[in-house]
Order: sequence, then C-alpha cells, then structure tokens
Amino acid sequence: MNQKQPQISIVVPVYNVEKYLDKCVNSLIYQTLRDIEIILVDDGSPDKCPKMCDEYAKKDNRIQVIHKPNGGLSSARNAGLEFISGEYYMFVDSDDWLDEKACEDAYNEITKQSADCLMFSYTKEFCNHCIINHVFEKEYVVWNKEDVMNKFHRRLFGLIGEELACPQDGDLIVSACMQLFRTDKFKDIRFVDTKIIGTEDCWYQILLYQHCDKFVYIDKPYYHYLRINDSSLTTKFNPHLYSRWQKLYDYMGEYIEKWKLGEVYVQALQNRISLGVLGAGLNLTHSHLNIWKGGKEMKTMLETPRYKKALSSLDTRVMPFHWKVFFGLTKHGHTTLLFMMLKILEYIRTHRN
Repeated sequence: MNQKQPQISIVVPVYNVEKYLDKCVNSLIYQTLRDIEIILVDDGSPDKCPKMCDEYAKKDNRIQVIHKPNGGLSSARNAGLEFISGEYYMFVDSDDWLDEKACEDAYNEITKQSADCLMFSYTKEFCNHCIINHVFEKEYVVWNKEDVMNKFHRRLFGLIGEELACPQDGDLIVSACMQLFRTDKFKDIRFVDTKIIGTEDCWYQILLYQHCDKFVYIDKPYYHYLRINDSSLTTKFNPHLYSRWQKLYDYMGEYIEKWKLGEVYVQALQNRISLGVLGAGLNLTHSHLNIWKGGKEMKTMLETPRYKKALSSLDTRVMPFHWKVFFGLTKHGHTTLLFMMLKILEYIRTHRN
C-alpha cells in the first residue's frame, strides 16, 4: 500500500539549541495541518539535541531524524532536502517557531492560487518585546512571473529608487524561512556554504526565484524569529565577513552578466554594495580596534575600486536624514568619524533590550 504524500515537508537544521528546541518542535507537532513531515537534521550537535531529536521521533511518526557530522547551516539544510517528500517544503531554524495555523493557511493559499512560492510576514522576538516585520506594504499579494522578477528577484540583488527610503529593509525578503516552496519544481536547488559567500539564504533564493512563475504573500506574522539581542549581524567579530561578501558580489555580478539581466540589476547590486558598508562597519566595531585603527580599516575598504564605484552611483535623495549623514560621511571618506558613529550605534543597538 502506497503511503500518502505529505502536504508539507519541514526541514529543521539542529545545532547546539537544546534550550530552544522543545518550543520549535512542539510548534510543528501541534500544527493544525496534520499532514506534514518534520525532518530534524542533527548537524553534529555537541549538546543534548541528538538525543532530544530521537525522542521526538519515537513519539511522533511524522518526524524523521538525520544525524550527520557538523557541516554548518547550508550543509544541514541540503541534507534535509535529500529526504523531503511533501508537495511543498519549508525551512524552520531550530531556535524559532511557527504559529499553529501557519502550515494550514499557507497550504490553502498556495494551492488556491496554484502558486510556486508563498511568503508570510514574521515577528522578531527579543527578551522583553517583539517587532512584527511586514515584508510588503499590501496585506495580500499575488504576482506573476514578470512581477516576481521585477519586484522580488531583482530586490534580492539590492534596492533601487524609492526603495532606498528605507535602507534598513534591504534584507527583509532574504530569509529562506517564512516561505513555502513547490517541491517538484525546486527540490534540486541547493545552498552554497556560508563560509564561501557569507549569506546562504540570499543566493539560494536568487537561484530559486528565477524559476518561480507565481508568488503569493500573506501579511500574517506566522514565523517567530528569536533574537536574544538586536544583532542581526551577530555580536561577535567575524574576520571573514568582508572577504565572503566580496565573493557574494562576484557571484551576483557574474549571474547578472550570464543571464543578461540588465542595468536595473546592475544598479541594484551597486546599491547593495554601498548599503553593505553599514554591515561591514558594524562587524568591525566588534573587533579589538580602537577608533583610529577602525577608521583606518574602513578607509582601506572604501578606497577599493568596488566600493568607490558603488558609492559614486548611490542616490541618497529619498533617504531619511540620518542615512544621508551616514552615507555623506562614507562618500567623503570621513572614516574615523564614521567608525565612531558606528560604535555608538552598535552600543545603543545591543543595550536597548
């Protein structure tokens, strides 16, 4: 007797999250949509997570556990993709959780519209407050192939025009979580290791959304994204971040050229590089460098041809005043003052919770 195909496969990479894993897995087990499969990928976790995963599987036959040596987030997700069998699939990080109706509502909407991909909004969960992120302005969006390319796929490369009025929203759509994907169309697409390009989700979606013919967005914050503190770029210095982002920019530039995506994509990438100065600078604030040495490091970065070219084409006219100040300092090379500003910004950012 053939086993019925699950409606949704959920891939959960698990590493060193024993404190949060119960909440995550329980939010999946108790989904109102019962016809799901849950694939827990133990990525060589050194804590109690491997045993916890096996215990979950004993109690619920919809749970499948994969144990593998540690290889990082991309490796774990790719391992999970090898085992999906649902009509659609999604990713949930193991310290995050879903509202109980997330799968049911998402499945109903994506099948009603015969869409390839669906996205819902999400909530950032801090220690003592939460922030709902509305990804798009409208509560409900249905896009065809042309709209997907112009309004979503291109935005993965960077913001343009009026979008620059909110530079902080540049990566709202980057996460591969909070989405549902059609399995028979996208199951063979794989993540590139973060150690190569610095951000695995963005590149994965670039490859995926080029082949998306119909997209649905529902403005319901079903995904809960745990942030112990407000540090989307992490509170530890990453000495490899700059070089990995350069590799990502290389990948993007080559992709634009290969697929002849045009000047709009080229400008979007230039703007991504410019806005990336903020992330690279915030990362430097977590290093051992003092104000003067930090400013010197930023000066070296900003004087490279790639950043000089990108910043020269950045249009700041629609940006709020504080962003105009920031990029004014950036364009004119006032890097010591810029680094001091970033130090203050990061202190406020990490102590307000």
